[in-house]
Amino acid sequence: MENARARRARVDEAHDYPSAWRRRSQDETAEQWGSRPSLLPVPGRVPMPHRRLTELSIAAGALAVIDVEGIDALTIRRLAVELGVAPTAVYHHFADKDAILESVTQLLLAEVEPPAPHLGWLETTQHVMCSLRSLARRHPRAAPLISRFPPRTPDALVFVEIFLRALRTAGFDTAATARAYRALVAYFVGSLQIEFTDFFPKELTARRLPDSLDHISISRMLPNTSEMIPEVAAQDPDDEFRFGLELLLGGLTRQLER
Repeated sequence: MENARARRARVDEAHDYPSAWRRRSQDETAEQWGSRPSLLPVPGRVPMPHRRLTELSIAAGALAVIDVEGIDALTIRRLAVELGVAPTAVYHHFADKDAILESVTQLLLAEVEPPAPHLGWLETTQHVMCSLRSLARRHPRAAPLISRFPPRTPDALVFVEIFLRALRTAGFDTAATARAYRALVAYFVGSLQIEFTDFFPKELTARRLPDSLDHISISRMLPNTSEMIPEVAAQDPDDEFRFGLELLLGGLTRQLER
């Protein structure tokens, strides 16, 4: 009777060959690799595509998260979800969050648009400075990274090369070129921090209650400050940036003419 049942099972299995082959294939593979048959690919089922990670794709994913949620929201786990991978896959390319943020900065600085080749040094410098500010405005939540990490990659260093070439072509010597470049970077980074951190308050932070001692001191000792603080805070960032840049470039021009 036992042999008869076994023969009957083989006959039934032969009539259902695809299903039997699938079960045998899964069982054999599971035994070979120590996997459960339910986790193995089944013929006819479309497998999930394998996503190949690169430094560039990880940096782009991190920038996408920061643009929407901010720098503090970026974690390795959150980035892994954005990329559709396990967190350990990210660690194959970057040691920690700081390394990822540094790569995001390089990606940002690579967005600087080069000027037309026929422009003079003043127009070239002005174009690059405005392009730097434009990329910061496109990525306001990531912009603070620019003052934290310097350019390092060839693409990120393109604007540096443009600056230095323009200054040397204008006639600045090596030392003057270095000073001019540092002044331009300091102005950009400083204006960036002021604009994106609300540096200028809209009113004095001291108490101004009528019955407080501070009220008398403010009126007597800080009349100009009291009057100008609202005006300073109300300045248009675009106009302010252009005004400061004109002053800086005007000073560089006078240095060149000496």
